[in-house]
Amino acid sequence: MKISELARLIDGIVEGSDDIEINGLSGIEAAKPGDLTFAMNENRLAGAEKSGASCILTDKLLRKSTKTLIRVTNPKLSFLLVYNKFNTPKSRVSFVHPTATLSESADIGKNVWIGPNVIIEDNVIIGDGTIIEGNSVIKKGTEVGGFCHLYPNVTLYENVKLHKNVILHSGVVVGSDGFGYVKDKDKIYKFPQLGKVIIEENVEIGANTTIDRGSLSDTVIGSGSKIDNLCQIAHNVKTGRNMLMAAQCGISGSTTVGDNLIMGGQSGIIDNITIGDNVTIASKTGVIGNIASGSVVWGLPARPIGQTKRQMAVVSWLTDNFKSISKLLK
Repeated sequence: MKISELARLIDGIVEGSDDIEINGLSGIEAAKPGDLTFAMNENRLAGAEKSGASCILTDKLLRKSTKTLIRVTNPKLSFLLVYNKFNTPKSRVSFVHPTATLSESADIGKNVWIGPNVIIEDNVIIGDGTIIEGNSVIKKGTEVGGFCHLYPNVTLYENVKLHKNVILHSGVVVGSDGFGYVKDKDKIYKFPQLGKVIIEENVEIGANTTIDRGSLSDTVIGSGSKIDNLCQIAHNVKTGRNMLMAAQCGISGSTTVGDNLIMGGQSGIIDNITIGDNVTIASKTGVIGNIASGSVVWGLPARPIGQTKRQMAVVSWLTDNFKSISKLLK
């Protein structure tokens, strides 16, 4: 695809020759002639100029270059759009590996690809174009929407519902029982886990993440959400749209989360609270109470980020001046 065509695709402005053919995309270090790369600051632009790249995506404010540029508002996003253009997924034809086990009552859509040792139980519905890779298990009554992708060793328990375009990476478990128990004297009784898990469209969930079924109501993951590896979402949790959750985060049971939550790595939220819309929770934060919409919090326990920074500065100053303060107190 010529640079002029790429520029029209991403609404960019070309500086230099627009007749060069672009055959691939690459990071700066590996870029070769015929490649497109991107640079978002002066240092990266200087590096891209030394590479073999034929064209550089950059923003509208950086300096001119000896190489051909396409200037755009958001170089990283534009690079992604071009990548998607170059890597349009190829539709797979219907395929069922001979070692797969499918119930006669399962409803399998068109162009579904089912890998080795997959097990699909009674009354499962699989939408068109879905890919289910090896050793995955889909238990009875579960519904998987169209154009989903289940990587190897995914387990969907009973009555889970995935909407369309859901991606589950290896080792994901959806619909296991929540941690619900009642203690009486010297005995612990298991509380019924009767709800479902509903994962809305365009959600991606990282490897070895677990999402528990609801106890009496459903666990719901909002559309567009992206969840990293090794996360835990407990029973009855309901998240809004477009949640971004980094690795090793957890949300405890019956908590409600608004739209556009961002959770930094290793942060956690206790049970039975409400998180508003557009909240950012910094890494290693412990949330123990409700958080209003628009808040940015950090620390253990979570506090407004400015307050946490001031407290850390005070503690640091006290540590540095402890001996002097002790002498004054004496």
